[in-house]
Amino acid sequence: MIKKLFFNLKNSINGLNVACKENSFILELILGLFLIPYLVFINIEILFKLIIFVTYVTLLALEIINSAIEILCNKITKEYDAEIKKIKDLGSGAVFVILITLIILIVTTLF
Repeated sequence: MIKKLFFNLKNSINGLNVACKENSFILELILGLFLIPYLVFINIEILFKLIIFVTYVTLLALEIINSAIEILCNKITKEYDAEIKKIKDLGSGAVFVILITLIILIVTTLF
């Protein structure tokens, strides 16, 4: 059982290493370099800080899932396919929705 947990941990770390090579994920990590200190020093309720942080982590998770979808689609075919484009666009749309949500939450802290 411990061996299985270690194997799962190793796979998770490998997945994070793959994600860290994706441009969008890197940009979102850079966003976090500004967001986390901002959340520490801004004078708002702790619950609102937590909501913003959870939304940010959700953004990172969705970006990883979107990257996995894109890699899988590229494995199926590298040639243009309208259905695969829809699949990739849907994944990108999910990331965009959570990114807009995060931006709205951050902007509300300014007022």
